Amino acid sequence: MTETSTTDDEVTVSDDAPTILTDGSDDVDVSGGRRWKLERRLEVTAWQEVGSVLAGVIVAVLLCSALIALAGSPVLASYRALLKGAFGTENAIVETLVQATPLIFTGLAAAFAFRAKIWNIGGEGQLWAGAIGCYFVYDLLGSAPRAVALVAMMIGGMVFGAAWAGIAVLLRNRFGVSEVISTVMLNFIIINITSYLLSDLWRDPASFYYQSALMTETGTLPGIWGTSRLHLGFVLALVMAALVWFVLERTSFGYEIRAVGVNSRVASYGGINGARILAFVMLASGAIAGLAGASELSGIHQRLQLGLSASLGFTGIIIALVARLRPGPIIIAAIAAGALTNGATTMQLTTGVPAALADVIKGMALVCVLIAAVAVNYRLRRVDHGE
Repeated sequence: MTETSTTDDEVTVSDDAPTILTDGSDDVDVSGGRRWKLERRLEVTAWQEVGSVLAGVIVAVLLCSALIALAGSPVLASYRALLKGAFGTENAIVETLVQATPLIFTGLAAAFAFRAKIWNIGGEGQLWAGAIGCYFVYDLLGSAPRAVALVAMMIGGMVFGAAWAGIAVLLRNRFGVSEVISTVMLNFIIINITSYLLSDLWRDPASFYYQSALMTETGTLPGIWGTSRLHLGFVLALVMAALVWFVLERTSFGYEIRAVGVNSRVASYGGINGARILAFVMLASGAIAGLAGASELSGIHQRLQLGLSASLGFTGIIIALVARLRPGPIIIAAIAAGALTNGATTMQLTTGVPAALADVIKGMALVCVLIAAVAVNYRLRRVDHGE
């Protein structure tokens, strides 16, 4: 007879026979009369975190290698092409950073909310709201000096992003609607609003596509590193990462956010206002995502169009989780994701890897690293029968 005992942080299994747990835990199959305990680590060291990431990368490389080989493409040549496309030339590095810029913003937006255990899944919609706000301000101030217009446009993007996230706050505090449900639904609503604006009010009369007129130089972010593609938005993303780190780690309000994330009930007994934390965190998260939309609009596309975002908000959630919700690692993870996106194009052109397979490789790499980042929090420990 097999006995199991469970708590919030561990599962104990006596393996006289294969056992299937029915309390929501993963299936455990052990044999030989040994007893094992699946328990959460009290502390994860920096070396364990690095090791888990490396393990995830190795598994991803092995799985992707198998897929490339099955597609009939040379494995080593494919990886060389991927690295060359991501970092092989100055232009490749620039394009990788271009791809990483919005992911830094959306990753920070997700991490800021998740640190308080507030599940903002609406980064994609808040990004679109930010782009709308940015273009709205540009439409009003198109003749203003460039510096004034750009500052106002970035602020407009943040305000619109925060306002869109604020709808979820209102629904949560007033009607008890889960922010997971409301933010997901709001993603679809804002995209349809954008479609309406581009089909009527803001549609470029000289174009057959759903897009606005091309923005003048007044409304475009200046380039850096001697290129027009890598724009000032990348610097803003780095500044935002530093600001998020400072707020979370060096301020009393950041302590309250982290306390609510650890245990909201205990935090409330300590006098921390959970509703206030929810409102501030959601609005700030929406503002960061809105800045991502404003940056992409003004820095890259320079016109509002339905192709502005390729699920950047959802990818940002993965980036935040891979980076364990920390601003510094979010920058690294975003650059790695940008490198995969940029390098996969070169790999496809050079070695003939199918476009669909290139997308699978990018997704598999992120998922493997994410699984490793979660798994490192647990360990399987053999125990004596008396424990």
